[in-house]
Amino acid sequence: MIFIALFVIIAIVVIGLNLHDTSNLEKIQEHLKTNNCKEYVYSKGSYKALCEDRVLEVHNSFFVDLQKNSKDFDYKSINSLEIKKKNIIINGNDKLEFKLEDEVNDFYEKLQKKLK
Repeated sequence: MIFIALFVIIAIVVIGLNLHDTSNLEKIQEHLKTNNCKEYVYSKGSYKALCEDRVLEVHNSFFVDLQKNSKDFDYKSINSLEIKKKNIIINGNDKLEFKLEDEVNDFYEKLQKKLK
């Protein structure tokens, strides 16, 4: 009987966390749509997006605060780009982190096209 009660409690917690996480993803995706971000990738705990006039990074966390959890870089303010160890370094000090080599290369190429 104790095992059944424990199992039910764990199931309720897992379902609750899943529902909460889904609402966070919906908030982030709505924020990306609002900013006209057509292409985005999720890697290393954040969404990196190529928007109409800027690069936008939104970190996914348990509580999503779009003001605190996001960084943006206007295309006009980007003077230099380089790839270092699965990271895109913007203007020498800001970086976008990626998990896979393919992701960083693909995002870098698309970003280069936006800057031209």
